[in-house]
Amino acid sequence: MPVKHSLEKALPFLLARTGISMGQAFTKELLPFSISLIEWRVCVTIYETQDSTLSQVAQTCSNDPSTLSRTVNGLIKKGFIKRIQSRLDRRSFVLHLTAKGRQVTQKIIPLAQAYEAQALIDFSTQETDQLRRLLKRVHVNMGKNSTAL
Repeated sequence: MPVKHSLEKALPFLLARTGISMGQAFTKELLPFSISLIEWRVCVTIYETQDSTLSQVAQTCSNDPSTLSRTVNGLIKKGFIKRIQSRLDRRSFVLHLTAKGRQVTQKIIPLAQAYEAQALIDFSTQETDQLRRLLKRVHVNMGKNSTAL
């Protein structure tokens, strides 16, 4: 007997399709700034948190630290971020936006907000808040014993 399944109703498919669609559209907006989507996520994470380590940024961006390390090195070469020795632990480094990185990030934030507003144009404030809460719960749930299936 065949197993019933609907790709159009599958949550991983819906989340991926939505993320890809939004990411591809926003990537076009980033072209004039010479920054990729993952580079943008790194810059805005550092903008919001300051004094973040590579592993903290990787966790926020949901990327592997070794992959993100290459992205950070590229951003350092572009002059968007810099590594500074941690005041708390002399063996580690924290990431900071340079003036150039802060300026670019501040120019892109309104574009990111406009894309989000477009995606949520017919959502009420309550629906938007509920969507955020639900997506955060899904993310947390996937971090809990997700390999135990």
